[in-house]
Parts: sequence; structure tokens; C-alpha cells
Amino acid sequence: MRKNAQDQFIQFFKGKPQFSRQDIYNYFLITEGEIKEGTLGWRIYDLKQKNILREIQRGRYTLEVRPLYKPLIEPTIKELANLFTRNFRNARYCIWKIGWLNEFTVHQFPGERVILETEKDLQESLANILGDSGYNNVIWSLKGQPPRNNFKEIPILLLPLISRAPVQDITTDDGQSIVVPTLEKILVDIYEGNSAFQFIQGAEVKRVFNQAIFRYAINYSTLFSYAKRRGKEIELHTLLSEYVHDTLKSD
Repeated sequence: MRKNAQDQFIQFFKGKPQFSRQDIYNYFLITEGEIKEGTLGWRIYDLKQKNILREIQRGRYTLEVRPLYKPLIEPTIKELANLFTRNFRNARYCIWKIGWLNEFTVHQFPGERVILETEKDLQESLANILGDSGYNNVIWSLKGQPPRNNFKEIPILLLPLISRAPVQDITTDDGQSIVVPTLEKILVDIYEGNSAFQFIQGAEVKRVFNQAIFRYAINYSTLFSYAKRRGKEIELHTLLSEYVHDTLKSD
């Protein structure tokens, strides 16, 4: 689309919290006449690539473009990810630090605590490998108990990775690919109430959601799909109704 056509598009949808694919189709019908479905798809793709349009849910869009969540990968995360991939080729995992939540909260949580998620059957073997590699504060079976703190060592909590959990690959400056959770996964996990996240409850959970939605792009289809797998879809719709447009409360 040419610059003047883009400006007209923005002006037309400006002020609308969100709109549908059908709304975009109707817009082009008004401004250009008949438009093929394939052409519509390319128009939407072009607007997304130019950071004009953002898809917030399947078939729903907004002009409020926010950055994707891309956490800083620290040396400890790189070292642990490298250790995992050397010993478990092709196995699924994701890794992150509790400290990543601190940009969304008032209370600052223990920044060094690492969450390493993988297939449940690998947890004991992984715990042994970590121990042999000098990581002696490893918890791999919570059994309803919160993780202990040993401030002399980096605490590493091993959790089972839920099938089809939303993760993302981040490439570091030296070319290493690290698998970390998407923001959608982090939000659902802390809301789900696992013993690993007992330290964040009530108003603090709401604050995390509020700040995350305000600062970053959220794919609500991904969020609700993962919440459904964790048995929290209905409750999460209720919580998010405080922060997002009514049409996102269902579907």
C-alpha cells in the first residue's frame, strides 16, 4: 500500500480499540470496490510487516502496536540451556528466570531463581546432570512445597513442560538459540497457581497482567488456548475483562 492509502486506513480505524478481518474487508470494498480474499490477505500481511497493524486474536486486529516480549538472555541462562541441549538432543525445554517478572511488579522477587521446564521423564536425569555440573540447589519434585532458598547457590526449579506450551526461540549475540516462554505462557503459569509461584498472588498477579498488557503485544488466541490446557480459561477471561475490550471475554 502507498503512503497516502496507509494514512487513510489509519485514519478510518483510528480510535477503534480493535476490529475484525470483516471490518477490514468492508473498508476496502468502500474505498476500492471488489477485493479478492487473497489480495485482502496480502494487504493485512503488508500492514503487519510495516508495524501498522497487530493481530491480537485470530481474525481481530488493532492499530495499537506494541513490541513483542523479548527478555534479556543472561550468561547463566545461556550456560544452562547449552548444558541441556548437549545432554538431551531434540528434547523439548524452555528456560527463564523469576527475575523477569520484576519489570511488571512493585515487589521485587528473587532474580536468580531459574525455571527450567522439560519432559517429566527427563527431570531426574537432568537434576543429576545439573548436580554433577556444580548446580547443587536443584528442586525437581515440588510435591506441593514451595522451593527452598539457598542464597549461596543459584536455585534451579525443574518443572514439567506442558505439551504445546507457547515458547519462542531467541538468538543470542554469539548465535546460540535459547528456548524461552512467551509472555502468554508466563502469564498463564503464574495465574494457574502452581506451587512454584506461591510467592505471587492476589493484587500482584493483577498488577503483572495489567503491566504486561500495557507494555507488550499479547496474542489472546495463544493466551486462551494455553489457559484452556491448564484448566484456567474461564477464570482468565474474567480477569482479563478488566483490561481488554469486551469481545475478548469469550471465543
